[in-house]
Amino acid sequence: MTQLTDIDTLLAQVRDEYLRRMTQGHGRLLQQVEHYTVAHTGKMLRPRLTLLAAATLGSDVLHSRRTLLLAVAVEMLHNASLLHDDVIDRSLTRRGTPSVNARWNNGIAVLVGDYHLAHLMQLLDEVADADASRLINQTVIAMVEAELLQQEVERGKIKDEKGENKPASANFQHSAFNFQLPTKETYLAVIDGKTARLFATAAALGNPAYQHFGLHYGRLFQLRDDLADNEATPWTEQLIEQEEDILATMQEKLDISY
Repeated sequence: MTQLTDIDTLLAQVRDEYLRRMTQGHGRLLQQVEHYTVAHTGKMLRPRLTLLAAATLGSDVLHSRRTLLLAVAVEMLHNASLLHDDVIDRSLTRRGTPSVNARWNNGIAVLVGDYHLAHLMQLLDEVADADASRLINQTVIAMVEAELLQQEVERGKIKDEKGENKPASANFQHSAFNFQLPTKETYLAVIDGKTARLFATAAALGNPAYQHFGLHYGRLFQLRDDLADNEATPWTEQLIEQEEDILATMQEKLDISY
């Protein structure tokens, strides 16, 4: 089995390749924002999942140029979504530091997010894998649709079972999609689209057999994150328990550590 130290080494290469590509443009401002973004990339869980899944197919696949570039693509998409989300949510911090929109302004954050997406398209053209491109395109669509659903919830336009408008909670927070929502199904639709879908894609790009693992891993990740920011509901802990059981069962069958 691939050692986790190998994954860490490859993840450092992913970070370097990501920075190299995102700082090729002209202009001091672009360089400043990109270096700032990379300095606060966090644990890079999504590209790590790509590498872990690829490792199950053998060393040649794990160390291939294709796997490296697809891991970079996942991080590009993730950071593009964060840059745009912080503008939408009016967030002033990201991982304990000022967000790009707070440190500079909304326009710069949107432009740099778009710059990430443009480089993502360029990278996918370089990889020349139609299935990977299709999967990432479908993921972007799902992420946008889920964000719009969240906005719809916030505006109180989700209808109840009788077809009547059901107002969103007055406690709705921009910074965290909390549990005070019309239905559990609506909540899951949002976190699946905004978060879990990208984890699923990250895993599938490494090894398609791990797509469902990535989906449930991402769902559990968001559930725990939201629970830390909000009070539990009668179904919160039930969902977390359910996802933990699913992942435990999958891990028994799949050669992956998380």
